[in-house]
Amino acid sequence: MTQLFTTFNTVLLLSVFQLSVSFSAHAQERIVSAGANITELFFALNAEDYLVAADSTSKSYLQGTGIAQVGYHRQLSAEGLMALNPTHLIGSPEMGPETTLKLITASNVEVLTLSSENSLSALNQRIDTIAEITGKQQQAEQLKRSVLSDIEFLSQGSLSTPPNVIFLMLSKDRPATAAGTNTPVDTIISLSGAKNPASDMIESYKPLSYEAIIALQPDYILVSERTIESFGGQDNIIKKLPLLAATPAGKNQQIISVPSSALIGGFGLQSIELAKKLNQHFTLNQSITLN
Repeated sequence: MTQLFTTFNTVLLLSVFQLSVSFSAHAQERIVSAGANITELFFALNAEDYLVAADSTSKSYLQGTGIAQVGYHRQLSAEGLMALNPTHLIGSPEMGPETTLKLITASNVEVLTLSSENSLSALNQRIDTIAEITGKQQQAEQLKRSVLSDIEFLSQGSLSTPPNVIFLMLSKDRPATAAGTNTPVDTIISLSGAKNPASDMIESYKPLSYEAIIALQPDYILVSERTIESFGGQDNIIKKLPLLAATPAGKNQQIISVPSSALIGGFGLQSIELAKKLNQHFTLNQSITLN
């Protein structure tokens, strides 16, 4: 009996020691996140305590947290980053410039570039990578199940007819730029149950004439929050770009503002939330039209 008790104590002590070592190793991590699609995962995994800084695209997550902001993820400063004494810099392929990444790597900071591919598998890989670094594997499994549930729900299809939806980057003095295939917003539109007619014409982001935009006959036009701000509101977009009034979206006042953070760095959690909101909006409008 005494030997059994001693063995039990030994096993218990070893387990506690291993847990302590694991926690200690993770607790030493000081991570900089470069990209909203990376930062969102730290918060979703309850791992934000490992962040010492994040870039400006992540600012909506940083308010009241004490986490520093380090500028735009494409224009990171090596000096500013090194002042934070980080152990890791994690971002998408858009992270840079390359000179900064080389300097950071030479300073023994682990630089991880995670896939920004617009797919569920790439999102799951990002979740798993961050979970492994922070010791949040259990939370990662729960998060992946939740993501899969949302995607399966959207895939069931609540729209009788898929509406035509395009995303435009608009300026008062430059041609409009539309999103085609291989963009996060194209994946979002598809997941919402709609169709992006621009994806039949272009890949990535390309300029389109207003005549070509009218020919697409979009039922909805998505624009970024920044575009809405620069035009001084949705109503002013039609006033300053009157050719858009020739589209169904313009006629029916269906120019929709979407958060820029949902479109940056690949398909992510905010992308799924946006797809759900768009699906609800399209379903409601279709119901009103049918009635």
